[in-house]
Amino acid sequence: MPVMAKNLLKLAAISCGLWFFFSVLTPRMVSVCPNWQRYGAVQEENGLDSGALYYSDVPITLASEEHVRQAVREGMAERRRLAVRP
Repeated sequence: MPVMAKNLLKLAAISCGLWFFFSVLTPRMVSVCPNWQRYGAVQEENGLDSGALYYSDVPITLASEEHVRQAVREGMAERRRLAVRP
């Protein structure tokens, strides 16, 4: 079998595998896993799109960024305080 035909068969197999995973298997897994159901519910209630790269217009994004930033600042301050022991 020519190399080109092998590569096309690989491409077709990978494409079918990805389609099966995302279109068939993942929705079934979500329907039986309570944690994923909760994750989906939180996305719906906050109007989030899981495919988005950055949520600039969602109010919860700003709040979470501020909390993370504050936690990092506090952690770094604690680290500096412990590093400068007399």
